Amino acid sequence: MKERRFGRLGARAPTSADEAFLDALYLDSRPDLGALPVPRGVIEGIARHQRAMQVEDYARRYAALETWLVIDGEAPVARVVLSGEAGALRVVDLSVASAARRKGIASQVLRALQDECERMSLRVRTENLAARRLYDRLGFTPVRADDATLELEWGQKREHPE
Repeated sequence: MKERRFGRLGARAPTSADEAFLDALYLDSRPDLGALPVPRGVIEGIARHQRAMQVEDYARRYAALETWLVIDGEAPVARVVLSGEAGALRVVDLSVASAARRKGIASQVLRALQDECERMSLRVRTENLAARRLYDRLGFTPVRADDATLELEWGQKREHPE
C-alpha cells in the first residue's frame, strides 16, 4: 500500500475498508443534504450516490489522479484528491472531517504540497469563508470567479528569460 506524509500527518491510499469514513466525510461536507426534511437513511443513500458520481467525475476530468486519506495517529481525518497538470499540482478536493477541523489539518496538507511543487491551483465555494481565509494566509490568489466558486492559484515567483 502506498503511503506518504503531509508534515506530521501520515497518508495512505484508501481501501474498501474506508468506505464508511468516506461516506460520512462526504455527507459532513454537504450540510445542504443533512438539512433535507427526509429520514436520515434516505439522506445517507443520496450522499453515497453523489459521492460515487463525484469519484467517477474526478476520474473522467483529471489525468494522474491520486486520492489520499490523511491520518492523524491511527485514524483518518481527511481526504485529499490531487492531479498533476502541466507542471503544476491541482488540489481537486480537500475535505476534513468536522471533528478534526480547526486543528491545522488542511494547513499542514497544503504547506506540505507547497513544499513539493512550484504551482498549485484549487477551487473553493464562495461561501466557505474559513477555507478562503486559510488559502489567503497560504498565498493563494483568485484568478477566476463565478456565482458559486473561486478558482485560486499559488505559485513561486520565477524569473523568465527575455
